[in-house]
Amino acid sequence: MNEKAATEEGLLQSFAEEAKRRCDVISAGLATGSSDFETMRAEAHALKGTASVVGLRRLAELAGLMESDLAEAKKTGTIRGGRDHQIADAAKALAEGSAAAAKGEEEPPDVGRSLAQLFSA
Repeated sequence: MNEKAATEEGLLQSFAEEAKRRCDVISAGLATGSSDFETMRAEAHALKGTASVVGLRRLAELAGLMESDLAEAKKTGTIRGGRDHQIADAAKALAEGSAAAAKGEEEPPDVGRSLAQLFSA
């Protein structure tokens, strides 16, 4: 393995670990009914930026959609109509997608499903 490939692999592995931690924060907040939407939004924002940096465009897009919903929830005080489950599903898909990328595997189908769900509403 050349140095560039090793560096990319290391970055993807670091992102997978970060994504798991950040997605766990989002999922836990949603599961407990937390109204700390700013913390969850900030986690999604960080995921969007890091996914972009490591070249995972679809995961960055997914994190951006999550961030948008959580920013709206911060303003209104609530997540609109059942989207908390969709955001939680998206967080799980994002963590799985980053883990797959770190292993050099194909993107899990849940990433595309979550993108479609969050885009549609």
